[in-house]
Amino acid sequence: MTLTHTTKPLSPNGIAAGALAALGAASAIPIPLAQLDFAGFFNVFNIDSGDSSRALLVIAAVGGVLTTAVVALALTGAVLAFTGARSARTILIAAALAGLVTAIPLWTPAGVVIGAAALILGDTSESEHGVERSRRNPRAATGVTTRTPRQGET
Repeated sequence: MTLTHTTKPLSPNGIAAGALAALGAASAIPIPLAQLDFAGFFNVFNIDSGDSSRALLVIAAVGGVLTTAVVALALTGAVLAFTGARSARTILIAAALAGLVTAIPLWTPAGVVIGAAALILGDTSESEHGVERSRRNPRAATGVTTRTPRQGET
């Protein structure tokens, strides 16, 4: 059995994207910690949930666990960007969007940085087998002729 890896050589864009993604993921680490602290799992920031309902605490706990998974996904995307893997861009976009679902008001700055890292990586389908894709408009023109009229035609 042969395993093939589809990786690109280490590029300056991959290094920059990996660094940005790691920065975005690292800056998002306090978000799930605060969610889990509010839910009462542990006392990191000394957040008191007061007399919050049990349902709210469960929602905060679930959000904290999901946000922890999203931070792990963003860190995975950062490592893949450093190594030049083609799937890095897809994973970074998924992490940026999933973070918006789990903790939208707090995740926005981290999501923007992680999304910028995905944009730096560029389109993964751009160079298939070393052939650059055309930058022309992919829509075909219809109803246009380039033939010059002959004498007597108008």
